[in-house]
Amino acid sequence: MIAALLAGLCGASPAAAHLMPNSAIYLDFASEAVTAELLIPLNELQYGSGIKVRTDSAGFAADRPRLAGYVARHIGVTAPDGRRWTMRITNMAVIRDSYQADLQVRLAMTPPAGASVRRFDLAYDGVIDTVANHFVLLFARSDYRGGALAGGDPQMIGGLQQGKTTARIDRGDGSGWRGFAAAIALGMRHIAEGHDHLLFLIALILPAPLIARGRRWDNYGGLPYTARRLFAVVSAFTIGHSMTLIGGAFLGWSLPSRPVEVLIALSILVSAIHAWRPIFAGREALVAGGFGLVHGLAFATVIGHFVLEPWQRAQAILGFNLGIELVQLAVVVCVMPALLLLARTPSYGAVRTVGAAIAGVAATAWAIERVLGQPNVVAQAIDVALGFAPWLVAVLTIAALLGLGRARTISPVPVARIAG
Repeated sequence: MIAALLAGLCGASPAAAHLMPNSAIYLDFASEAVTAELLIPLNELQYGSGIKVRTDSAGFAADRPRLAGYVARHIGVTAPDGRRWTMRITNMAVIRDSYQADLQVRLAMTPPAGASVRRFDLAYDGVIDTVANHFVLLFARSDYRGGALAGGDPQMIGGLQQGKTTARIDRGDGSGWRGFAAAIALGMRHIAEGHDHLLFLIALILPAPLIARGRRWDNYGGLPYTARRLFAVVSAFTIGHSMTLIGGAFLGWSLPSRPVEVLIALSILVSAIHAWRPIFAGREALVAGGFGLVHGLAFATVIGHFVLEPWQRAQAILGFNLGIELVQLAVVVCVMPALLLLARTPSYGAVRTVGAAIAGVAATAWAIERVLGQPNVVAQAIDVALGFAPWLVAVLTIAALLGLGRARTISPVPVARIAG
């Protein structure tokens, strides 16, 4: 009960679990084995075990056998019928974050023949056997059939403390559909919380209802014209980010995260300038596809954290991508009615200019923040403000409906006549 309360206070994320000096065990479930990551706060480990852990390379290498022996003595896994699982330490290191230093131990755990990989008893009493107020929090980090993905928040499944050192782990039979649904939900959340991705898309569709004449945006082109442009831009962006998402997940395509994030900010800046004055009129789909390749590399970092088998990974990529597309479609459906209504009025020029300016300022602030690696007030304020974007869209739609009847509307210009 106390361990569960602590887990609630600490939250489900690894960083949050460090708000108090407790240990954590993260479990990754595959079809034939379970991988465990054990994190033990170094100070607590040294106090409870009496082992002095040296953090320099040579010293840690010398301490490793003693530490491995300590972990092996204090952890065990058995099937419900009492048969022991095979356990093997695959890696050991000291890691640090802003809270503390931990001993990180990775273990490969394999059940005996005929035993389920999803049901077992986990016994662990490291540190808690000597330190009464120490707790061990148990998380399912990756369980595709159980609907848990490593890119999301780990699921808290139990806790250990002095006097209660064994936990029954039962993940049920699970289903591939639960994993697929979890991947869709993760993709939706990732793009919904990714203000930069959404702002890039909005900046691109701001001028979609308009026809370019030279270096300025002119009249409203009509619904069929707008629909064709929207379809081309959204489809190209989807194809672009899907290619690099798949390449990153299966072929190892990658770039350092900072250059990718800077390029994403620059893609928004370019789109914002185009929304103000046409700089690549008629080539929006090509630009959307090219920048989609960059955005896909950012999406691939999430997929890269998945601990999945090849077929599950393929399903997860499909689900994750579908989640992204659902949110993109929702954004277009919510934003475009207001833009289509406003595009028929003389006030759309001001709306588009303000929108382009906001996107340009946001992109510049994000680019500076990502190049320097330091947060800035402008970028933080924009992130907060964009959280209220749905309300702004609603206000714009209402304003467009109220103003359309009173304002002089602009008739669509036949595209065929323009071409002529």
